Amino acid sequence: MDLNREVEKLLRLLGVNGSYKGFAFVMYSIERVILEPELLTYVYKGLYGMVASHFGVSAESAERNIRTVKEVIWEYGDRELLYKIFGDKSKEVPGNAVFIDALAAYLMESCTTDGNDM
Repeated sequence: MDLNREVEKLLRLLGVNGSYKGFAFVMYSIERVILEPELLTYVYKGLYGMVASHFGVSAESAERNIRTVKEVIWEYGDRELLYKIFGDKSKEVPGNAVFIDALAAYLMESCTTDGNDM
């Protein structure tokens, strides 16, 4: 299974596209969290720092661009898919870490039930 392709497919299904700078940041974040779940325990120095280093931006910029993509998905995204991923909690916009964690968990679950291995 091509993890990068699956992450991109999920984000596009949720209603966001590559025209947002944060699109690549979210893709990278989800991939890293799937491979290194402990990044979520120290989000600012861990995950945002890794994203910032990879893309040559500040951690603040990484956080802001991820937040923008999350908010676009929350405002305009596929409600049915959001309910499937987040359940009834999808009424309020989650924090970035919760958002990335839920998408990573959803991808891991859907890929293992489809017979694909990460």
